[in-house]
Amino acid sequence: MTHHRITKRTAVVGTAVLGTIVAATAAWAVFGSTIVAGANGGAEIVQEITVVGEQLSSPLLPGESSNVKLAIHNPNSNVRAQVTGISPGTVTVSGVAPTDVDTCKAYVVTNQGMYPALPTLAKDGDFDYTIGDGVKLGDAPLICQGMKWTTNWNVTFQAVR
Repeated sequence: MTHHRITKRTAVVGTAVLGTIVAATAAWAVFGSTIVAGANGGAEIVQEITVVGEQLSSPLLPGESSNVKLAIHNPNSNVRAQVTGISPGTVTVSGVAPTDVDTCKAYVVTNQGMYPALPTLAKDGDFDYTIGDGVKLGDAPLICQGMKWTTNWNVTFQAVR
């Protein structure tokens, strides 16, 4: 049996070789890669709802009110349309002297109606929405007799599944 004698020089060389192997392994572990996976998407295509308004009683005498019916149609076959707001818009007046338009317009009141719960229309759905007392003719002076008006209504919606 032969005995090898370990000297300081052998120990230093052995440690240096072991250190090189550990460093090489550590360097290999740091190298890697990150894979980027793409996920494609897009936004739904939605058409605006259509609304046709109708004042149910006309003509009015001063102090009288009329319900307003809004016929709302959702033309989308891919989404439902949730109505999120209905509010009166502008009023246009005709049938009176141009100098009397602003005076007479002030007597057409559209913000005092009773609003039922807002609907969600089915896909390709229709809904008749009635605003109770949606238009009222105030105590208008004689210069306003025979006037005609158009009340505009703002209807907002959002698409939902």
